[in-house]
Amino acid sequence: MKCTNCGQQFTIYPEDKEFYQRIEVPEPTHCPDCRFQRRLSWRNEKTLYQAKCRLCKKDMISTLPDDSLYTVYCQDCWWSDKWDPASYGRDYDFNKPFFENFDALQKEVPIFNLTNIRETNENCDYVNFVSHAKDCYLVFAANWLENIMYSDYIWHSKDCMDCSYLRECELCYGCLDCDNLFNCQYLQQSKDCTDCIFGYGLKNCKNCFGCANLINEEYHFFNKKLSPDKYKEKVEKIMSDQAGFEKQKNKFFEFSMKFPRKFAHQINCENSTGDGIKNCSHCQDIFDGEKGENSKWLINFPASTKECYDISGCGEIELSYEGSCAGLPVHNLKFGHVVFNSENIMYSTFIDGSKNLFGCSGIRKGEHYILNKKYSQDEYEKLKEKIINKMKEEGEFGEFFPASISPYFYNDTSAQELFPLKKEEALEKNYKWQDEDKKSVDPKLLVCSDCGQNFQIIPQEKKYYKENNIFTPTKCYKCRHKERMSRRNPRKLWDRQCDKCGAKIKTTYAPEKPEIVYCEDCYKKEIY
Repeated sequence: MKCTNCGQQFTIYPEDKEFYQRIEVPEPTHCPDCRFQRRLSWRNEKTLYQAKCRLCKKDMISTLPDDSLYTVYCQDCWWSDKWDPASYGRDYDFNKPFFENFDALQKEVPIFNLTNIRETNENCDYVNFVSHAKDCYLVFAANWLENIMYSDYIWHSKDCMDCSYLRECELCYGCLDCDNLFNCQYLQQSKDCTDCIFGYGLKNCKNCFGCANLINEEYHFFNKKLSPDKYKEKVEKIMSDQAGFEKQKNKFFEFSMKFPRKFAHQINCENSTGDGIKNCSHCQDIFDGEKGENSKWLINFPASTKECYDISGCGEIELSYEGSCAGLPVHNLKFGHVVFNSENIMYSTFIDGSKNLFGCSGIRKGEHYILNKKYSQDEYEKLKEKIINKMKEEGEFGEFFPASISPYFYNDTSAQELFPLKKEEALEKNYKWQDEDKKSVDPKLLVCSDCGQNFQIIPQEKKYYKENNIFTPTKCYKCRHKERMSRRNPRKLWDRQCDKCGAKIKTTYAPEKPEIVYCEDCYKKEIY
């Protein structure tokens, strides 16, 4: 089938058709990548503005600027009984397309400033998509944390900075895709390690510097065994000179390319394809999550996800399709954004504790609403069917919300990070765009060596560097994040052959990438 957005061919398999028939939606017209991009255009994780709550007028941090066309409330006001989402209810206008009806509604119904579970957080004003956190700063899409700074997609961790995709780590800096680390810097795809600096593919290692693919080793320097005294002498010399440290970092990244990479990182998975996954069964094209079952095209799912297609940012969700940030739990969601504790929800956003909604925004603990207007069960079902039939005629039904009616500027969203567009390209597609406010540079302040903009070191950050023997960074946190993500493969699978035995593999390493990539069996033989 040809994608109506990018023009690329994609395949709809028999099991896909069965799923679409089961949940009563048409087959998709967009390829998986374009569907993912469209959902991400509704997710602003990291771009924060100073604004005022439209209700209480207090200062707040928001994912939308103060002059936004949308009504934005602070968390306290949005979750309060000071306003009634049903007061914005309206009749459906059959002379207009559904998305035009919905866009008009959402421009009036208040949106919360940040997507946090606020009652679980303490001293975490500058975080988004975060819960169960204490003393965190500029942390995004993360849970169960304490004293974390400048990090994203990190869980059950403490005292870490500039990290992404970590679980159960403590005192770590610059680490990526790791589990159960203590006092480590710049490790990737490693687990159960202590006091290691610069590493790739390490398991149960201690006091290793610049090493790759080691297991159960200690006091190794660029994969060579040293005495404890000699190792300590070398590392202390490097850690006393920032320029020398940066040279060793570059040396390590070149050194690590000589070692084979595992085609995919899976733990306890059965009949599944994807990367960064655990305890999954019968899933295809899934990334960065655990407990997936009979699902396809999932990404960032830190909790149980069953019988779902095209879900990003979710947990405790079942029998759902085309959802962004949903769960805790959710059952039978179709085309929704930020939906919690709900069931039987279609084409709705910012929903909590509700069921049987269609085309709603901001409804909490409601049932049988369409465009935020209350109906009897019989009226609801008849009107919903009538709207769906009209949407089918106009080619709207089965499509997620267009990026053009997202409240967020495209270049503020996660879509820009994974599917970057130039301003002209975005505007041509009728996406919103916010020009970056480039401030004049004060040479007396810290200047980022990459983007050339001033940045600051906050007091708790300065303390962290001093206590953990970490050099003060020369780049701002956005450029540090960009550098970290450059070491990570895209969340997409390619067909490739094992560079050892020639076996066919599905991997995030594109065929043209220079890394040496092994299948599971060859990788195990290499390192064990």
